[in-house]
Amino acid sequence: MSRVAYILGAGASYGERIYDKDGNVVRFSRGLPVVNEIAYALKLLQQGGERKGAIFLQEEAKKQNVALNVYENVRHMLSILERACTSYPTIDTLAKQLFVTGGLFEGLNYGDLKRYLSTALLMMQDEKKRDLRYDGFIAALIDKQRKFPNMTILSWNYDVQFEMAYSGYFTKERYIPSLWRELNVFNKKYPTDFRINDPFAMIKLNGTALFTDSSLEKWSVNGESVNRITDCFYGGNKYTPYQYGYEYLNGGNYENLLSYAWEEDNMNALRKNIGLRTFDTRELIVIGYSFPYVNNELDTFIIGNMSKLDKIVIQDKNFEDIKERLEGILASFRRTVKIVPKSSLQQFYIPNRFV
Repeated sequence: MSRVAYILGAGASYGERIYDKDGNVVRFSRGLPVVNEIAYALKLLQQGGERKGAIFLQEEAKKQNVALNVYENVRHMLSILERACTSYPTIDTLAKQLFVTGGLFEGLNYGDLKRYLSTALLMMQDEKKRDLRYDGFIAALIDKQRKFPNMTILSWNYDVQFEMAYSGYFTKERYIPSLWRELNVFNKKYPTDFRINDPFAMIKLNGTALFTDSSLEKWSVNGESVNRITDCFYGGNKYTPYQYGYEYLNGGNYENLLSYAWEEDNMNALRKNIGLRTFDTRELIVIGYSFPYVNNELDTFIIGNMSKLDKIVIQDKNFEDIKERLEGILASFRRTVKIVPKSSLQQFYIPNRFV
């Protein structure tokens, strides 16, 4: 069904950085932090160094007349998340540990950790500061009917960078589930009218770092009434990402839509759709994804399902490490596939063989 498939990881939303004279990052000017930068990005978020004049912890708290003790509690929550990011190889490593053991990290359980992380990621995103490589990728592939070539994107990212870039082509309500409907997205944690036979599809393997609110007007998906997402970017709701973030961190009737690979949410449907979309993939393009061990089970299923695969393109500065991981997965199926690097990271690689 898709002769060409993509796997996107955090590096696909890397964007741009501003550095000081010593080569240290002082600001994330576009896109989002990768795993080893999240702790520093959280520090900026707490200090207000990222967006002077629109500081979540200070300015938004003042606007809402938030009591000092409540404000300090929110700051404390983000500081715990910051320490969690520096205490483990990756934040996903800690998440897996809490999931398996039911344990705590400084009072945070598994659900808390996901909520804090989703909220922080939400506040770090800005449509005007998105990774512009998504824009270039979409512009190169989309036609005048807003259609894409026959391809499937498997995204491990739970951000909305692709959606932000695509929203400029959407002429109706720019509500994120509307964008998903138009893009033909399967979201692990949120129901969509996914059309398996459409030429183009995107499958969000970890869900999305957004929230639903049971108190909002319902949203219709295939005639089914489902909770509406609190879409602070395009949904016409009254809050900014910062204001929503304040509420998410203090509870409320919100459901987190982030779902890691080891969670069973819609796993049968996820695997089925991956299988049907990618069984005849010939060329796989991997952008900014390192095939971490915590995702090994699903990654092995994805690669194993591509029985006709003859070429893998890796667009990442760590080509050799990623190649070694892929060769290990392929060896488990006793298969050899040509693996080639794409050294330039300025734009997403686009292959010549779309069918």
